[in-house]
Amino acid sequence: MTKTAKLSLCALLIFMCACNQSIDVDPDTGFEVFTIPVGGHSSIIRNEAFNATGANFRVIFDESARYTLDVVADQEDINKLIGFSDCGQHHQSESARIGWRWFNDELQILAYTYREGNLSFELMGAIPLNTEISLSIQITNSSYKYTGTGLTPVTIPRTADCEVGDNYWLWPYFGGDQPAPHEITIKLKRELVE
Repeated sequence: MTKTAKLSLCALLIFMCACNQSIDVDPDTGFEVFTIPVGGHSSIIRNEAFNATGANFRVIFDESARYTLDVVADQEDINKLIGFSDCGQHHQSESARIGWRWFNDELQILAYTYREGNLSFELMGAIPLNTEISLSIQITNSSYKYTGTGLTPVTIPRTADCEVGDNYWLWPYFGGDQPAPHEITIKLKRELVE
């Protein structure tokens, strides 16, 4: 093996290790705990395959979900809670996620979809803080169905000729344009739909 090949292999191994951080789990409740640091966007960098026809979630947002951004126009930006890529494509081409934001003095939940590289989203409603809420994304041949406790169900079209390929989980992410103005903690439980 050449020196260049060895260096490339070492760099790849370091990247792979850095991209597979462990997820903290609350030992009392079994919830996965995701923390977005102040000044950051990502809660975790982790490669984890997604191979199912949907997922059910239970989520708890605490008081850290309240925030005010310096640029008022950015307050309407959508943060990402959880979801997955689809059709064996990059998530900004094909994906389904639950979005959230602190807007109009409430925690709003949104269906958030990329289809053929085009973003679409739809408000599902608002949820209370410090309360466990159930959410779901189900895949059909032609759409994504988003549902949640006390929320309006939303159906958004899916790419009709979706290719089979490797898909992956998408983790809690703050932004939009601006990073998190303070530390934000989100608790989640995930269940695959086969």
